[in-house]
Amino acid sequence: MKYAVLAGALSLFSITAAANETSLLSYDYVEAGYAKMDVDDIDKLNFDGYVVKLSKQVSDNWYLTGLYASTSDDLIESESLDYRELFQNGDYVGNSTLYTESSIEIDITRLELGLGYIQQLSAVTSLDYSINLGRLKFESKNAFVVEERFNGVAFDSYSDGGSDSNSADILSANVQVRHLLTEQFEVNAGLGYERLHDDESDNNVVLKAGFNYAFTEKAIVGAAYRNVNEYSDLSVTLRYNF
Repeated sequence: MKYAVLAGALSLFSITAAANETSLLSYDYVEAGYAKMDVDDIDKLNFDGYVVKLSKQVSDNWYLTGLYASTSDDLIESESLDYRELFQNGDYVGNSTLYTESSIEIDITRLELGLGYIQQLSAVTSLDYSINLGRLKFESKNAFVVEERFNGVAFDSYSDGGSDSNSADILSANVQVRHLLTEQFEVNAGLGYERLHDDESDNNVVLKAGFNYAFTEKAIVGAAYRNVNEYSDLSVTLRYNF
């Protein structure tokens, strides 16, 4: 019995000691890079842009985060069709064409601030939990042009256009595991909940996976993918640990 108690005490001591090791996973960094976003209801547009992220550990277990992402895309569609016969002084001179062109440009921006808690499992593995508040904003511009043309010259035209802007408040809660496979290569994965609050609020499950590769102690390149029911985003960034 005394050996079993001793073994249990040693096991508990080893777990506690591992958890108290100095973590090799930094939560003090700034990163920036390429961002891509796909929206399920907008098949013809692929949104590209940039993302900036910031993380700062403020105590042994707590950290703050910030994120700003901006992506956009545009689409122009045109068509030219035979329209009508043209006459001059009673003589047929040819057919005019009806040229139509429609364009749309959409910008999506995302701003988030968060508070997180770090649970250090070992020097190479950690769990972190975060709550984030933010805003997702959609801005669109559209234009429509109709021209009647003859021999490439427009002699009658009509145009119209407009713009619109919508936004939704973001509330999200996430848990993430980070693990160093080697001193240079980190893998991470997460699960979360996101609520977009606007006229029609949506509740979504968030799935995340990514990796980071350290060229030096300070310079790290990484990639992350998130899937959020109605949209997904991908980022490739360069990180600086401070």
